[in-house]
Amino acid sequence: MRLTHTFRPRTLALGACLCLAALGGCSDDDPLGPVGPTGEPLGDPSAKSVTVIRQVGRDAPAGQVSVVADGRTFTCWPFTGTSLDGTPSDPVNLVFTGAADVLAIREALLGLDGDRSAFGFPPVYPFDQPWRDCVGGYAQVTWEADAGWAGSVVQLTVGDFGPLRLHLRLFRVDGNLTLGAAHFELQIPGTADHQVLSWEIAEQLVAADLLRAGLIDMANPPAPSDPITPAPSFRTIPAMIYNGLPPELAQLIGGPLPPVSADVPLPNDGMATILPLAWTPAVAVGHRTLTHTATYDQFVPRPYCSEGPADWLYVQGDVDFTVAVDVDALGAFTLESSYTGELWVTPIDPTTGQVLGEPFRARVAGSQHGFMSAAGSLLMARDRMMTREADGPQITDTVLQVHERGPVKYRGFNRCLDDDTP
Repeated sequence: MRLTHTFRPRTLALGACLCLAALGGCSDDDPLGPVGPTGEPLGDPSAKSVTVIRQVGRDAPAGQVSVVADGRTFTCWPFTGTSLDGTPSDPVNLVFTGAADVLAIREALLGLDGDRSAFGFPPVYPFDQPWRDCVGGYAQVTWEADAGWAGSVVQLTVGDFGPLRLHLRLFRVDGNLTLGAAHFELQIPGTADHQVLSWEIAEQLVAADLLRAGLIDMANPPAPSDPITPAPSFRTIPAMIYNGLPPELAQLIGGPLPPVSADVPLPNDGMATILPLAWTPAVAVGHRTLTHTATYDQFVPRPYCSEGPADWLYVQGDVDFTVAVDVDALGAFTLESSYTGELWVTPIDPTTGQVLGEPFRARVAGSQHGFMSAAGSLLMARDRMMTREADGPQITDTVLQVHERGPVKYRGFNRCLDDDTP
């Protein structure tokens, strides 16, 4: 079976629910302070074009569940999110118990080769690739009752940035409990964004690799949890993205043969795989730097400040990604990740491709700083996008801070053009 395929960006574009809003950024000015109440306009109530949202992680998200894993019962929110408002992004589908140190799990996975044929994975890309630190993975959070909010300080992938990869986020609860969210994803052609294709394939691959690494005592093998997330599906694949998949890839993820006329549900059995780890390797000192350039050449719905479903843009340009990871002699892990790009944007009619306005520039940038040691962990992420249009700039800016022993905060700023604003 071959998983290589030539995707046609413009064929996929009109149904792609991709978000340039995730492509935030940095500038010398900070639009985030002063702030008003959550979701209310900043300053003059007539200035509808400016909104600032502020969230403080004191409250638990709704939808908590109790999980029994390896003789331990804990309460968690069984999802990940990009803010602190309890909006789910991905299901938590892995629970690591026992010797479940996040950095040791990372060490074990990075030490494996890509041969998974003994577990039924095809010897083709990306399933024949080793693990690596993630390039271009946005910051996410989850929640557990005793630990509170936890951030995705450690992210790993099997495969490169694109066209396909498996993506794993790890969230430390304590030294004997780690939560994981894994998925198999496609880089949407002509963009820097990814579309999830399967939760189950990635969940199975992580379990197989921990067995390959010899970390699991088969007297206490992996087992499914009780149902904790929606089944038989969670989220969907937009129809126009799905219709660009080769038939063998659609078959691999358990979907119908394309073409389809409606968005395709992502199968989800609702259960997490419980992985009792008998031991984990010592964390090795080291440094890794990875880079990638993603080229935009695609029609996309306006990601923020949209005037409706017909508000589309044609985007071109490069976005450069860098991630640097260090582990020092004391076993402390440091992450520095960033991306930046200058894009050329043209308003278009999505049904005809007709140009509707003058081209303009957009700047996208973002950064993550992560730290984890036995003493605690910290994740800080900022994402910003600004367009320089003829009528003035439009800006979206988000900041997420998750400190294991300190503040947990989220702030979002949006400035949109509004003809009714004086």
